[in-house]
Amino acid sequence: MNIFKELEKFNLTLAEAKVYVACLELGPESVQKIAGRAKQKRVSAYGLIKSLIDKGFLHEEFVKNKRCFAAFPPFKLYDIVSKHGEQVKREERALEFLVPELKEISKNPKPVKTNVIYYEGVEGLRNWASAVLDTKTEVLEWTKIEAFAKPFEDYLENFYFPQKFAKQIPTRFIFMDTSEARKYVEMKYIKNPKASPMKARFIDPKEFSSFAFMAIFDNSFSIALPEENRAVTVVDPLIAESQRRIFEFGWLHAKDEIKNKPYPPDQRNFKK
Repeated sequence: MNIFKELEKFNLTLAEAKVYVACLELGPESVQKIAGRAKQKRVSAYGLIKSLIDKGFLHEEFVKNKRCFAAFPPFKLYDIVSKHGEQVKREERALEFLVPELKEISKNPKPVKTNVIYYEGVEGLRNWASAVLDTKTEVLEWTKIEAFAKPFEDYLENFYFPQKFAKQIPTRFIFMDTSEARKYVEMKYIKNPKASPMKARFIDPKEFSSFAFMAIFDNSFSIALPEENRAVTVVDPLIAESQRRIFEFGWLHAKDEIKNKPYPPDQRNFKK
């Protein structure tokens, strides 16, 4: 398979495809190193990287206070395709062959103490949420659910939930106890036989409330401010573990547990 030719089907030029693949190979890196790997002039690489960010293929990161650029996981291509509707169904079929090939090329970023990823705008928050879909651990979330769900209903219904449920990603929720939260759990998880395993507990908003949406998965701690269309993910094992312990403290004090099906006993490393 000619990966570059296949990527051109997704509205990329040959040069953009080369830069995207280079970013998958390198992990978060500087423009200079990306340009070298993609065999592009450095001046040209800046424009290509900006175009790929605009199209949703790359994002900016700060690694040890150094500005870097990195590719979203190949799985993100499904989100890009889903926006085009029925006329691009052929692209989805191509992905069945393309994504496994790209995952073989991709390698994990070089180990660093802390990696911080920033997201802005509606598209940024979609990318932020999509990162959860590659998790190898259970997802821990606590939120006032209506703060995030309402502005992104189309994305959640057409992409996020179908992918999450197909992979059966287990999630524990701590919700602010509102009528919207109760309805959300009932409709999305309890009444849906295809839903992934879920446990939820509730906290009286008078005791604790937040307008942020927080998630913990793998080595990541994420927090989004939907009303401001911005989010940040901190990738650091110790920070993620400290947030897990805070979540467990909140879990012990939350009440009225409900679940939709048996929850995986090995919560830290479920098998997809």
